[in-house]
Amino acid sequence: MSPTPPNTPTRRWLQQALTWLVGLGLLAWLLSHVPLDTVREALAAPSPWVWAGTLLGLLLSYLMRAARLQIVLGLADSPQAPSARTALGLRLDALRVILMHNAAVNLLPMRAGELSFPWLASTQLRMPLAQAVASLLWMRLQDLAVLLALGLMLWPGLPLAWRAGGLTLLVLGWQAGIKTLNALHASAHKQDGASGAKWKALLQRLHTALLDPHHHQPTAWLFTWANWAIKLTAGALLLSAITRAGMGAGWAGALGGELAAVVPIQGPAGFGTYEAGVWAGFALSMPAGSVGLSQAVPAALALHLCFLLCAVAAGAIAWATPSWTSPRLPD
Repeated sequence: MSPTPPNTPTRRWLQQALTWLVGLGLLAWLLSHVPLDTVREALAAPSPWVWAGTLLGLLLSYLMRAARLQIVLGLADSPQAPSARTALGLRLDALRVILMHNAAVNLLPMRAGELSFPWLASTQLRMPLAQAVASLLWMRLQDLAVLLALGLMLWPGLPLAWRAGGLTLLVLGWQAGIKTLNALHASAHKQDGASGAKWKALLQRLHTALLDPHHHQPTAWLFTWANWAIKLTAGALLLSAITRAGMGAGWAGALGGELAAVVPIQGPAGFGTYEAGVWAGFALSMPAGSVGLSQAVPAALALHLCFLLCAVAAGAIAWATPSWTSPRLPD
């Protein structure tokens, strides 16, 4: 009997079932250690000003992401640029793509929502599919580099020597990765035949993403830093208000939740893995048995629900209002 092909419906169904089991199982285990009354108290603990500040920070992070997308895709050079609708210099069609893509990423397990970006960029922004895929790969690499750098610079209690050493290793690793990718790309082009066609295609996309001049614009890096600094600060504000643990511990928890998205297996809407990441961030920055640590899981649930509902609402509004971003008619 021949082995089962790697992409059969049965295999895909099993992968989806595994993500749901892991995510929901992890969430159930966390909630088993937290009374439901504590979760309700966590949702009611922040003042209206804290909720408003968290939501404002999240909305500002959406604008930063749209501004980066506008630069990374080179939308200013596209044929639609003169007729595109803008607000404060920001293309509304780029914002619409970001909001719908963000909603898909938040709702679907295993980061499957990422697959919506190439389709949205090609249909809404008239970008070639290969360019959209390469840009998505670049933005995710950029996000990971900035998150790691922010963690090294601002993690509470980390010795200065460790911060400097970690940042140095991050920069050297980035440069070494680029050189290795260039070498592999050159070696793959020297080989003939169809063997490893998928590997060569992925290598080509990575190489294209790293070579595209739009991706290396200083403003693209600036908006990436601004996006994560604003979003993590907004999350830290809510977490610290619920746990009473201070902004340093709240920042560590917010960073842990975002880094949990790197884990290959994600539950539905990220539930379970995100809360575990927030708890890990608190646990690494606070002593065991502290009051703040006991409130970490309820605070993580409150923050996750806030981010999820805001992402879904913004994505739904963007999907329902295509006329806002349609090109202007000529005079």
